Amino acid sequence: MKVPLLANSLSARLRAVIITTLVLGQSLHAIPLRVLAWNDEIAGRKLALGDAKSSATIDAMHPSKRTKPYQVAAGDKPVVIQALDRTDKDGKPAASQILIPPGISQPLLLLLPDEKSTTGLSLYVIDDDTTGFPWGGIRFINASGKKLAFVFEKKTVVLPASWTPVSVNPGGVSRNMETQLFLFDQPAAPIYSAIWEQQQDVRMLIFIVAGEDPRLGPVAMKMISEDRRATLAKPATDRKK
Repeated sequence: MKVPLLANSLSARLRAVIITTLVLGQSLHAIPLRVLAWNDEIAGRKLALGDAKSSATIDAMHPSKRTKPYQVAAGDKPVVIQALDRTDKDGKPAASQILIPPGISQPLLLLLPDEKSTTGLSLYVIDDDTTGFPWGGIRFINASGKKLAFVFEKKTVVLPASWTPVSVNPGGVSRNMETQLFLFDQPAAPIYSAIWEQQQDVRMLIFIVAGEDPRLGPVAMKMISEDRRATLAKPATDRKK
């Protein structure tokens, strides 16, 4: 039995509509993106996130705290950060494209200073999902240019001389934890030593950079903590309002 030509045509059109809808749905799928300013100067700037649908001003940036999540969707138009305080050659707000690697469902956008860029910013996207960076965990990003070794409770973790994130999950109960940091090729001489309060409800993002004061050592640390109890309490506060 032959299928009428009209039925074939309608079937083909229906398939095309379904495929187009699925493709658009995937390309416009929104993901939550948070922003972290590297310093006070960047935190004080007027910036916005733009995607295929709209643009939103970034509020309450802080060098030691992530912003609230912003839902961004990339379609034919890429996700960008817009510098509302700077213009490009056409007189429009300067913009830099945000490249979110495939597979990242909860990106954290780090804003670094870069005066060579039209926006004055260098962008670095970090996977901030609690699956790979759980509560109670520590994540290092070694930007010092030196290969390092982190020691905690007689366990050693190598931190390569790159921006490659290295996660440490001490596990166990909340406790005080002895920590040390070494230059990888000088394991007998710690360049940092301290007792950290390990809390299972807190995760710590730590950037290691080259030290600016030789008296304080060859590296310095920028620590960004996040407390799960605060994130759980916020929805309850919003409901009361």
